[in-house]
Amino acid sequence: MKNRDLLLLLFALVFLFPLAGCGQQQDIETVKKGLLEFDPSFKEVLTKKARIDSQIEVLKADFRNKQAEINSKIMELEEELKGVRRQNYAQVHELVAQLGPERQKINLKLAELNTILKNKEGLLNTFKSSLKETKKVVENKKLGLSPEEEAKWQKNLDDLNRQLPVIEEEIAKVRKEISLYRQQFNLLKY
Repeated sequence: MKNRDLLLLLFALVFLFPLAGCGQQQDIETVKKGLLEFDPSFKEVLTKKARIDSQIEVLKADFRNKQAEINSKIMELEEELKGVRRQNYAQVHELVAQLGPERQKINLKLAELNTILKNKEGLLNTFKSSLKETKKVVENKKLGLSPEEEAKWQKNLDDLNRQLPVIEEEIAKVRKEISLYRQQFNLLKY
């Protein structure tokens, strides 16, 4: 390294580093003037730096412009996406609504079957209670029933015993039907 280059480097370090921020700010033009007095050939380097700085600013400005343009397109695309989403949701809702009448029919049938089930379960409980009471009468020898009365009570007991399984079977059938309608309804859900 030549002495002149070394002196130039030393001068730059002494005078330019304070411009980097920490030290006292000096007027750049004063520094440039001092450097050019010291080394007039440094003007070429400063000219080259000015050209490079200008090119960098042009690149940065181009980037900012392109960034703004792309951000604008992104915002437009996001708005377009929102519109497409709304339209899609509306179409899906419209299609799902087409099954509404079928779901409503199933709901009505389920309500009807649940009413039937409650009535049959109530009837079953009544039969069970009657069966229990009739058994007590038939088995109670202290009542001193006549053979005709005893036969009548026994006939009632036999009738209740025959009707009980029929009602239980009907309840099981209604429960199965309810289960099948619920499965239908679940298949029609979206």
